[in-house]
Amino acid sequence: MKGSPLVFALVVVAGLAWGLNAPVSKVLYAAAGGSLFDGVTLVVARGFWSLPLFAVAALAVWPRGRSIVPLDAWRLAWLGLLFGPGLTGLYAVASQWTSAAHVVLISGLTPPATALLESMVRRKPLRGRAWLSIACGVGGVAVLSATRSSHGSTPQGDALMIAWIAIYALFALGTRELTARYPSAFVSVASTGLGSVIVTVVGMAAGVGGAIAHPFATPQVAWAFFGEMVVALGLIGPIANVMAIRRSNATIATTGGLYAAVATGLIAAVALVHEQLTPSVLLSGALLAASLALMFVKPQPRPAPRP
Repeated sequence: MKGSPLVFALVVVAGLAWGLNAPVSKVLYAAAGGSLFDGVTLVVARGFWSLPLFAVAALAVWPRGRSIVPLDAWRLAWLGLLFGPGLTGLYAVASQWTSAAHVVLISGLTPPATALLESMVRRKPLRGRAWLSIACGVGGVAVLSATRSSHGSTPQGDALMIAWIAIYALFALGTRELTARYPSAFVSVASTGLGSVIVTVVGMAAGVGGAIAHPFATPQVAWAFFGEMVVALGLIGPIANVMAIRRSNATIATTGGLYAAVATGLIAAVALVHEQLTPSVLLSGALLAASLALMFVKPQPRPAPRP
């Protein structure tokens, strides 16, 4: 594969950015005795401080010389609603309610869940490998939720992550539809930027806008918040993922990024949050890894017999 060392590095960088989300959120929730952030206020602060990045990015990727039809503008707004309160909000609250290891592992279900939703919407039957992938993923989540297998895990938080998976599938299909007509960078920046606007406005209206100043409580909090929540998730991760896709393909970039995110998240859950990886967590991780492999790794065709 052309530029494989660079692709590998980009995939790892994207995985690091995504995988640190839940563990760093846990660190921020615990900062100052838990008085600075909860799931809702963290989302509002992240949305507000991400706006400058998205504004600059929007200017750079806005499609020149063409207009956006009203129906597509509504579709972008729908994606913004899914991303802001849906993906960003549910992930943050789930990270507060359950363990970082559970959040990271369950998020690995996104590819089979998206494939299942797409098959239902487009009425295309799934093949046997896809069904086996879904079965492994469901089995992994069942092990996690049934055994409460990690420190700080709760059924409520796990249930929020299941809802997050469903919203992610909707977001992925909606994004795929718009990228058929507009540049992918524009669709990504517009939808995530609108999501940040929505959570910021709603947070202000709900009276939790004071959390916007909380990232400056201590230098450690500022580094964690701006380093991961704003720069890594809003800038470094998406750019690395797009560059990896352009230099390889979406399958390699996506599956590599997910594996790197799961590995990073589990390591950070132990190192930063001091969670314990019990045997059931490791079993669940193995099942979810098998789910990803079945979804992305295609069997090699058998060589034609020699005459």
